[in-house]
Amino acid sequence: MLPGSQVFKQLEQISKKDRVVAILKEAIVSGTMKPGDAIVENKVAQQLGVGQPLVREALIELEHQGFVQRFPYRGTYVTKLNQDDIEQIFNLRIKLEALAIDWAKQHAQPEDIESLRQYVGLMMQAAQVHDIAQFYKSDLAFHRKIWELSGNRYLVEALERVVAPLFAFFVMKTIQDHKSYEESAEMHEKIVEAFSLLESTRLREFMEKSLGGWKDDMLRKLLPDSR
Repeated sequence: MLPGSQVFKQLEQISKKDRVVAILKEAIVSGTMKPGDAIVENKVAQQLGVGQPLVREALIELEHQGFVQRFPYRGTYVTKLNQDDIEQIFNLRIKLEALAIDWAKQHAQPEDIESLRQYVGLMMQAAQVHDIAQFYKSDLAFHRKIWELSGNRYLVEALERVVAPLFAFFVMKTIQDHKSYEESAEMHEKIVEAFSLLESTRLREFMEKSLGGWKDDMLRKLLPDSR
């Protein structure tokens, strides 16, 4: 058994690594770090005031989650998605999130529905002032709430890995007018309404249709030359 001081030192290191992972992930999701950007370990270590080995551990974790790509002799880069990547991720996301909302319906309480409505309100506010980072932050929080309500942590982990890099890519690549973002918020409002009113089979079909339409719309905006 490790002496107490060593145990606490290990726990402190784990906590520090988690904080570094969270900081880097937020930078990617918010668009501060762009797809394809190089991540230099010693530079990040200096900026965060931590050791380079800790940054390396955090990057290994982020690679497992799909946020970064590490290449031998070349370094580590923020994940960059091409058309095929986006289509494959979206196709998987549509099926997984339809399952999540089905299971979430079985567990949701009135206060959970209210939380979803609040996220839609934050999305609408962000859309009106064209705060793209805040819009996608609230958007992702909306979906994470549904995943959490599914009650299945493995499904949550799968969706986190599949969906979060998409949001990072959207923040970086999408430049839309206020109306487009407001329409997206309205679509999420319809999801909340469907969540309350539809039975499971129709709810899953509604979610698949909504996400499928969003997929086509986002591909047109992100990769207009490929459509």
